[in-house]
Amino acid sequence: MVTTAPRIREIIDATGIRLRVTIERDARGAAVRLHRFDIDAEVRLDIHGVDLLCGYIVAARLAGRQQLPDETSFGPLAATFSLGHDPVVRIEVRRHPLDEAALTIPATMWDRLFAELCIVCAHARALGGMPSAERAA
Repeated sequence: MVTTAPRIREIIDATGIRLRVTIERDARGAAVRLHRFDIDAEVRLDIHGVDLLCGYIVAARLAGRQQLPDETSFGPLAATFSLGHDPVVRIEVRRHPLDEAALTIPATMWDRLFAELCIVCAHARALGGMPSAERAA
């Protein structure tokens, strides 16, 4: 059974950075919100965007200090994922490639975020596959 309540989890790395991961229902099914309170940055992703972020985390880990091409998800919740190295190794998530503001995810969070996103994707897919009447219940 799929719960109708949103799922909220927080990931805290060794330096104290906190990233909140929330599943939300919307007209298209489900969306995932990533929010860092310390830099007041957030982004909403659809399931496609979350899948791309999962893959990008693994690719960034394997790339080490090498560059990695950007990845972009398209659609109403489009996002661009970039790998940065200075001042710290991080993934930057932007709603639009030209946006100045980005949600930054330092490498210290990647492993826990990857695991959390795998769980979140399963829940989001289940929410997205539910008939509208069940989601509203």
